[in-house]
Amino acid sequence: MRFELEANQDHETWTRHFPSKRMVSTMRLEGGHIVERLGAARLAFTLHEAAGGLEMRLECMHFLGLRCPRWLQPVLRATEHGANGRLHFHITAAVPLVGRVASYRGHLNLDGIETP
Repeated sequence: MRFELEANQDHETWTRHFPSKRMVSTMRLEGGHIVERLGAARLAFTLHEAAGGLEMRLECMHFLGLRCPRWLQPVLRATEHGANGRLHFHITAAVPLVGRVASYRGHLNLDGIETP
């Protein structure tokens, strides 16, 4: 998998390149939530400290503009932590009645990246 991140003051565009697919989403801060737009889906997350890292928790999801009932929402787990010049991440997603639809983990090398 290859990952690209384009960021500006307003939002971030995340592009994930898998062996046979490409997934693009945008993230921005809206009303105290991290909101990810992925195709017809709009997912609102809260951030929490977890074991010295961050965990993104899905609070609600809209699909085609309609709020998804909690029992039909995907189960998402996104964690990250930094160590030794790397940002380590682990993402899993499962859909009720279907099961796991995505799972990937890896790291981003942060060496040489300038931060403001």
